[in-house]
Amino acid sequence: MQNKVKVRIIGREYTLGTDNSEEYTLSLAAELDARMNSMLSESGSLSGIDVAILCALDAMDDLKRASANADNIRLQLGEYVASADRARSNAESYKKEISSLKKRIEELEERLKQKSGFGLRDDQ
Repeated sequence: MQNKVKVRIIGREYTLGTDNSEEYTLSLAAELDARMNSMLSESGSLSGIDVAILCALDAMDDLKRASANADNIRLQLGEYVASADRARSNAESYKKEISSLKKRIEELEERLKQKSGFGLRDDQ
């Protein structure tokens, strides 16, 4: 359902149709208004359209940088998952090897008992 939200940006009022909440839309508009008013006051020679274009370029730059950061995070996450899978596989392999070695020790201890006619003491 679309919400109708009235916002004021650089002195002009706009009624926006949005699926976002009124609070979210108002906060975006307030941030844009602050940016645009700051640019207007700093420059003095820029028109409203110039400021809008510069703000749009800034927003696109922010979006591209955020997207690149998200891509890097996804790549790192994939590497971490692959590393964790390798570590899990190695751990399973080591567990099997330990189990096999324990079994081999038991077999050797049993053979030693049979050959010597007595068992090893537990404290040895």
